[in-house]
Amino acid sequence: MEERTRSCLLRHRSALEQDIKTSYIMDHLISEDVLTVVDEQKVKAKTTQRERAALLLDMVLEKDNYGFMSFYNALLNEGYKDLAALLQDDIPVTSPTTIKSFVDGVTPYVQTMLCEGGVPQRPVVFVDRPKLVQTIRKELIKLKQGPGWITIHGMAGSGKSVLAAEALRNHSVIDGLLLYGFHSVDLICSDML
Repeated sequence: MEERTRSCLLRHRSALEQDIKTSYIMDHLISEDVLTVVDEQKVKAKTTQRERAALLLDMVLEKDNYGFMSFYNALLNEGYKDLAALLQDDIPVTSPTTIKSFVDGVTPYVQTMLCEGGVPQRPVVFVDRPKLVQTIRKELIKLKQGPGWITIHGMAGSGKSVLAAEALRNHSVIDGLLLYGFHSVDLICSDML
């Protein structure tokens, strides 16, 4: 972890320890392979919420920039925008050489953009559809040339939102593409109208 990022965490440690509920944050960190289930058990074994938060922060401090970004994104996703704002100025800078080291192109930059754009996280039960994801990614990359829309339609519950969110989880798609937000529109057809 960069020294300036580490110093930021230490500087705001008291506020973080006081306010965060570790169970919510831990779910994100485990799903992104920053922490393990064993780490979670160690944190849960602590008696008070503040002790749990202190141990969680100790664990995050031992991680790399990716670990910090996962923690930062977890704060944003779980409604701790005020605490995330304390850390925002010291977010580690990612260079193009580090991009290749991240699985599927999901760099800290991409995670931040997705989180700030309101893109939902990958669900626990996830059905991978690589051909559809690639098709959507190709269309998203075309949007870099000019404004436009991409429409994904299908039956309710078929995974349209998850599919769209998954297509965005790639540095080559996000890089240079202004992400104004993730918008979902429900269309209802009725004979009664």
